[in-house]
Amino acid sequence: MNDPGRRWPWWLGALLLATAGVAAFMLLRERWELRLADVRFLDHREKVAGGGASVIVSGYVVVHVEGDADLFHQAREANTYPVVHATLCDSGRPLGAWRDPFPIERDAGARRFVYAVLVPARGRDGELGQSGGDVCLRFRAAGANLLTPLESAPLVVPLSPALREELSAYRHRDGMVDLSLDPVCAPQLCQPE
Repeated sequence: MNDPGRRWPWWLGALLLATAGVAAFMLLRERWELRLADVRFLDHREKVAGGGASVIVSGYVVVHVEGDADLFHQAREANTYPVVHATLCDSGRPLGAWRDPFPIERDAGARRFVYAVLVPARGRDGELGQSGGDVCLRFRAAGANLLTPLESAPLVVPLSPALREELSAYRHRDGMVDLSLDPVCAPQLCQPE
């Protein structure tokens, strides 16, 4: 009954091909491994710059993340660019983070890359300090298709009690939440490279 010249059914070949494709997709999908370096709150106007771009912010939480990959270089190879998505971890509510990460540091051996992410203390959906949960950051390649699924795993940014107190005190004194382009950068509308 088992004829050695008999071919496998077409659906079995398609199933094996689909399984291999899904496995490859999942391996590539979380290609950007990132770690939390530090978190601080800016209750005064301060410039945040990197990669040829700069903004002046106040009322923002600045999160520094580090990784072993040059996100901008890898994204350019895929004909796209990296963007940040920040949400509350428990509810998934978007936090209105500035979408562009700022590449602010790179070691001499180019094995460590640090990026700054800007998350507002408050937005139209509420106060960050009163949320009760942590912040989840994910980096994705904007415009990426299934063939170039560049993104990071969610990175949890815990909001310490001290940081929540700073955010609360800032809210009680009606501190402004503001982000503006650096005047030097404004004519060119510079973007991180």
